Amino acid sequence: MAQKLKVPSTSRLVLEAAMSLYTSPLQQRYIAAIDFSETSGLFYDLKRQYSSIVDIICLRKESIRQMLQEKFSQSPQQQVVILGAGLDPLSLYLLENYANDISHIIEIDNGYIEEKQKIYTDILPETVPIHFSRCDITDTDLLWHKLRENGYKEALPTTIIFEGVFHYIRNEAFIQLMKLFRTTNHRNTVMMDYFLSDQEVPDGYLPAQQRVLELIETALGLSLNIHSRAVISSLLEYLDADQVKTVALHEVEKKLTGSNQLLHAPGEGLLEMVHFNI
Repeated sequence: MAQKLKVPSTSRLVLEAAMSLYTSPLQQRYIAAIDFSETSGLFYDLKRQYSSIVDIICLRKESIRQMLQEKFSQSPQQQVVILGAGLDPLSLYLLENYANDISHIIEIDNGYIEEKQKIYTDILPETVPIHFSRCDITDTDLLWHKLRENGYKEALPTTIIFEGVFHYIRNEAFIQLMKLFRTTNHRNTVMMDYFLSDQEVPDGYLPAQQRVLELIETALGLSLNIHSRAVISSLLEYLDADQVKTVALHEVEKKLTGSNQLLHAPGEGLLEMVHFNI
């Protein structure tokens, strides 16, 4: 049996939380190649403080899938760039569902990207158009070089996945990053999420939200970047974003399940989704 990839529990937290979504044989082969034996203290603490954290992470990922379905039904033949790709096998999901609509996929991350590439190489045919590159996404000069090096074509419509990343960079870095993908005809689409600031959260939900964010900040030793809807609107206006659509997680749950058993109002669920053209 091949040795499994062993990474720190914090690096696979989101992957572990969203395990129920990785159901295809190909995704299962990928998951089987990662060592989950180490107990994640942060994951345990998050579930203890906020029992719905697994559902929230899954809803975030389901929302990205919903956005992708809508995008590819309208605009086939895209290239896909996944920024801060982490260990999530989103590329496998894309190939399984939209292979005919995607020219190639570029995954960018500053973590275990080579190890992830090794697993993909073991389970996928050689001809699969996925490219991997290690890069700090806030180093935009290097990022642009890495994108071009891995087949990025400016003229081709691009879907940029920016999931679970905005919390960890400053607004100025976000602006510079998004400027790389701006076009005169807004042909590129960005799909992302952001943590909500206290003013956007219902009073009854606020204590749980604050506990979760404080727990993450303490465990990772950093200050999370959280936003009001007004600030997000201002940032996207500055970028001249078009066709901006914000989606609250309770809407995602309703669309996915037909009812709201977990979330009932805007501001519940720690974060919101947004997609826009740029």
